[in-house]
Amino acid sequence: MNADKIVHIRSFQPTENEIEQCHNITRSVFKEYGQSEEKINRFMIEQDMSDIEENYLKLPRSHWWVATIDQEIIGQVGVQPMSVGDRKLYTKLMMNESTRFYKDIHPDDICELRRMAVLSTYQKKHIGQDLLRTLINFARTQKYEAVHLTTGLVMKLACCFYERYGFIRGTIDRYPLNGNALLTKDKTNNDVDIKKTDKITAFLGVPVIFDGLNDLTDEDWEEINQPLMIMQMKSKYFYIQNFWMRL
Repeated sequence: MNADKIVHIRSFQPTENEIEQCHNITRSVFKEYGQSEEKINRFMIEQDMSDIEENYLKLPRSHWWVATIDQEIIGQVGVQPMSVGDRKLYTKLMMNESTRFYKDIHPDDICELRRMAVLSTYQKKHIGQDLLRTLINFARTQKYEAVHLTTGLVMKLACCFYERYGFIRGTIDRYPLNGNALLTKDKTNNDVDIKKTDKITAFLGVPVIFDGLNDLTDEDWEEINQPLMIMQMKSKYFYIQNFWMRL
């Protein structure tokens, strides 16, 4: 990145151009991990990102930011209440207090970090850090007490990034994979509002939950050490890492 170029972090503007740029950033980042455009569109673009204005800018205690150089969007991140961003986990925490990562924090006071992505050309230049800091400052003004996020366990750079900036690893969810079934399943049959939140369990079923990395089996590690197979959904399982940060 040219030293003379200034990166700005600002609110997303719901124009056709900016919508397409955000969609393309998501496609670019996840394609580099080996995921097909078909699955990226299915699980991300066609869900909460189908209407960023409605699902982030107009939704209470929510927002979406972009990192820009001149008029080019090079990074993005969104935030929603956990009740929207991860409805299944929110419901679980509401129904069973013993499952709460922070026993003293009500689920209504937890926000969900969504769709963090920075184009590979601009990674390792503190842009992700600036987006994260902006989100955290906003979360505090909205009286959130914690941030939660999920990311693929095989996305090692992303996992290291979140740990570096203070997030703590939580449970790992292992989902069974059937790539063909995922692409043919009818989204309209899901009992969730897919325009506001993507429910991975609506597509993948009920996960096996591990308390941490040390609880994974040798078979799991064999799967995890083939990240391309997992991201292409050609392996037996898909692994989701939960991360938490107290504000």
